Amino acid sequence: MLPVQCDFTARGLRRFLANKGIERISDLELLPFIDNHVLYGYMNGAVLRLKTMDYRGEKIIRDEWGCNWDCSQDLFYMDGPIKDWDDLEQYRFPDPEEAGYLDYTVWLINNGYARKYIVTGYHFCTLFERAYILRGFENFLTDLMDEEEKTSFLLDKITDFQVALAKRYIKLGVNCGRTVDDYGMQTAMLMSPEIWRKTFKPRLAKIVSVYRNAGLPMIHHSCGNITEIAGDLIEIGVNVINPVQPKAMNLESLAQKYGDKISFFGGICNQELLPLGTPEEINFTVGETVKLLGKYSRYIIAPSNGIGADVPQENIDAFLKAAQKYRLAE
Repeated sequence: MLPVQCDFTARGLRRFLANKGIERISDLELLPFIDNHVLYGYMNGAVLRLKTMDYRGEKIIRDEWGCNWDCSQDLFYMDGPIKDWDDLEQYRFPDPEEAGYLDYTVWLINNGYARKYIVTGYHFCTLFERAYILRGFENFLTDLMDEEEKTSFLLDKITDFQVALAKRYIKLGVNCGRTVDDYGMQTAMLMSPEIWRKTFKPRLAKIVSVYRNAGLPMIHHSCGNITEIAGDLIEIGVNVINPVQPKAMNLESLAQKYGDKISFFGGICNQELLPLGTPEEINFTVGETVKLLGKYSRYIIAPSNGIGADVPQENIDAFLKAAQKYRLAE
């Protein structure tokens, strides 16, 4: 039997739960309605507040890195504190050992969720995303070409934070790791595979190895077309690739080349199919995707990203019904 996971954006989650008469926005509120298998150990502070829409009347939330997030949109960063490299001299990196930082994960573990569910460490904006949020997107893409020494210093400091955080998660008792770092656009990577392999692969490998050396599986989330580095992710120890977007990647080619080596988590299009398709189209697509990605029984049936507020309830119901129907892989 294949597992099923249905994640939502914060606004999508609010809409879904409101239809059930529930005001509190939390992944845990989904569990009576959806047979999810994964819970995320969000860090306290900005991440948990953004995920649960705990805005407290604020229009902008500043995270522990000093980066600002627009509360009017789902996880939309505004700016970071290192706009100029001179700012780096005064910048203070956050402390991964800060008291209370992982209180939500502690609560999940202490209340027994890791005995029934996969509870992951959650490395939000792991490397590339954190660096470009700190520096600005265009600035950092230029940095990758022109400022190798400064870029290396910044990424090494971010890596140190993530490694320490991973060790802390493991001590708490999570049973899986999850890194979040988008490397792809709709048609290709945001950088050349060569730059990714030189700059990000060895640093991501350090974080992944913390979990793998502890005997835990590892999920990596990257939106967009990352086909060119799928083999590299497998090489450094990633067990699960998420979200596997069919509008960005050739799922058939991906399954043929890597289906017996890694698990796929996602694959059901929520760019067009879920918001705009019919229940009949959703049922058919889920069945075909399970045949393709579930060939080796290594597939987590899921949307190809968090379901947003634009997806009709009847289409969410159609996905869940189809997922239950087809989860018995042939």
